[in-house]
Amino acid sequence: MKTKIITPFIVALALIFASCDSTSDSNNLADLAESWIASSYESKDAALNMVSENMSDDGYNIGARYVGFGFNFNADAMETDGMVVTNVIQGGPASSVIEVGDKFISVNEVLVTQESIDDGSLSFRGKPGVPVAASIMRNGEEISITVKRGIVEPTYSKEQILQNISNADADNWRENSLESEIREIVTDASQRIVYVKTWDKFLDDVSGLEAEAITLTRFEFDQNGKVLTVGNMTENELILRQTGWSITR
Repeated sequence: MKTKIITPFIVALALIFASCDSTSDSNNLADLAESWIASSYESKDAALNMVSENMSDDGYNIGARYVGFGFNFNADAMETDGMVVTNVIQGGPASSVIEVGDKFISVNEVLVTQESIDDGSLSFRGKPGVPVAASIMRNGEEISITVKRGIVEPTYSKEQILQNISNADADNWRENSLESEIREIVTDASQRIVYVKTWDKFLDDVSGLEAEAITLTRFEFDQNGKVLTVGNMTENELILRQTGWSITR
């Protein structure tokens, strides 16, 4: 009889402890996700330390999809170095055409300058499948290339994320940020996934106008509590409307 009484008690006790462990794990993941977001607003060093210490070595960032060529450049070095390719998106439209270190001179006969970047006159973006002619400088030689625009699905390794943060100007980190607020955190402990809803207000680089947007960031964690994947979606069209842009054909 004692066995029949004690066994359910032990099972119930085990379930209570399991529930406590699950709740604790859920809270830890939520806290880390919140700290990750906060560090991205705080400073370059805070963001660098957060990624370095809390992202899995095989973790990666899932970038927003877009139509274009599929490469990155250091915008902070544009004025001094020009548009020099720092990363080519694997499988992107330009992955078999351009290389890291290539410098864009012109795109569809429009010179690549800070002004042409800001006013949107370059033809990197637009209807997919359309061929775009460009001139690049490679190893001291100017060559002509053609790339058909396509949908780009970028991902960035931990190493690339750390490099991108390292290349950023600490003095200009979030200089246009006016206000920010974490509004909601939702955790799916069974899947080790956390969603963070953030609101922020900022000054647009080009127009100088204020804009605001909601961003939803999704974190996936490994069994060690490290960030395995992170990606976000934001209100890009709303931002464009607030800063005077429109979508036309």
